[in-house]
Formats: sequence, C-alpha cells, structure tokens
Amino acid sequence: MKKEYLAITTNTGLNFINRSEIMYCLSDGSYTHVYLEEGCKFTVSKNLKEVENTLSDPQFVRIHNSHLINLSHAVGYINNGHNCVQMSNGEELAVARNRKKEFLNLFDRL
Repeated sequence: MKKEYLAITTNTGLNFINRSEIMYCLSDGSYTHVYLEEGCKFTVSKNLKEVENTLSDPQFVRIHNSHLINLSHAVGYINNGHNCVQMSNGEELAVARNRKKEFLNLFDRL
C-alpha cells in the first residue's frame, strides 16, 4: 500500500505533502523543485530520479529529462512545434521528442 503523504526534507525542515497535491517536479542539477497545487514550491536536495523513485506511482510520469508531472494536473497537450503539456496552473512543460508517443498513449489508455 502506498503512502498518501510524503515526508520531504528541505533546507528549512520536514514537510508532509499529500502526493495528490504535487503538480510537477523540475530538475535543477542535484536538486529538484516540487510545485504544489496551492502555488507553493519546495526545493529538495535529491535529483529528479530519486524523487521519481520515491513517488513510484503511475500517476507521475517523466515527460522530459527535467520534468516529472502528475497526470491529474495535466489539462492539455499543445503541439505547436514544441510539444508541451499544459498544467492546471497554466504552466507549459516541454515533452521530449523521444517521450511524446509514450505520453500520448497514456491518455488513450485512460
């Protein structure tokens, strides 16, 4: 059984976050920025692969080497030559060319 809440260590302490509130995570070298639905952002001292392994949930999909998204916060796909996912906060995140087909197939299965 997966945990509903995650304990995320930041430079200011420990934060308990409901995984459904995580919209997306962005890589920044050996750090990852975690964006929540209420507009908060946490920076953790783990790379994106470590965060992805911690979440280990099919709801979270790697769309780019630098982007991990929560599918429940994806509201659209923009194919304007740049291939982006529009998130519920209006942010547009690039989908890597080699991950585009797999990403679009996810929605066919839903």
